[in-house]
Amino acid sequence: MSNVLLCRGAYSKTPYYLKDDCINIYCIEELCYYLYHNAYLLDDSFVTGDLADWITKDLELNELGREVSKLCSRYGALSRLIDLLKNEIGYYSDDEWQALIDNIGSNDGLSLAQRRKIRADGFLEAKRYGMAMDEYELILKETRVTEVKLRAGVFHNLGVCAAGLFMYERASEYFERAYDTYANTESYVSMLSAKKLYMPPGDYLSFLAAHKESYEDSLEVERRFEDMEEKWKRDPSSLFINELEEKKSRGNDFYSEMDALTEEVKTQYREQIFRGRTGGF
Repeated sequence: MSNVLLCRGAYSKTPYYLKDDCINIYCIEELCYYLYHNAYLLDDSFVTGDLADWITKDLELNELGREVSKLCSRYGALSRLIDLLKNEIGYYSDDEWQALIDNIGSNDGLSLAQRRKIRADGFLEAKRYGMAMDEYELILKETRVTEVKLRAGVFHNLGVCAAGLFMYERASEYFERAYDTYANTESYVSMLSAKKLYMPPGDYLSFLAAHKESYEDSLEVERRFEDMEEKWKRDPSSLFINELEEKKSRGNDFYSEMDALTEEVKTQYREQIFRGRTGGF
């Protein structure tokens, strides 16, 4: 076997409750995992006497608990805690821990909402749209209406999430709110693109006719749609489908070809799932 990790300390009968995320952790490895994925949302106040006591008494890691207790109320306590875990527990590689410490340092001047947006943007980039939307909604609740640029960016990215989930009408509403919050061309063009995707053609043209100011932006929408169509024509999946259609027209067994394609896609999916699980906790 490879990549075997030896757990340290006891598995606590009493979990340590992380109130900001409403989750319980039961061992030092779970603490490592939580910090690795959430530390950029935290600050030095995370390192408390309660955490040190839990590590000492419940996890039976006396020396580590004593070192953590020394960090309480000290500047840079969070980075120092992570450095302790890197040296004493491991779990992640030294390079991964160091990258996390560096990221925490670069985020010191950011507000909680700005740090939360970094997390949400990461979910969006990974196409985990539901998780991204939950984070973006929290940002909107935590920010003031005067923070127009931040909120406009959040509304725009909510629109991107909704579009990724094929909820084009909802996406259009988010893009419109982004534009109304802080006017920018990209949000307006995205709004028109979403409307074009969910509206019947006649309704979309009527909307453009009623909003003469949309003319130039509507031309950009048409250009983007044409570009996407050209890219789709060159896509291997499109070429394969066209090939199947030709075989069908010549009397070939269309369904056996589709079965073969389906099995290929299933295999690719299984491989992706396997690769995705190897790095998880």
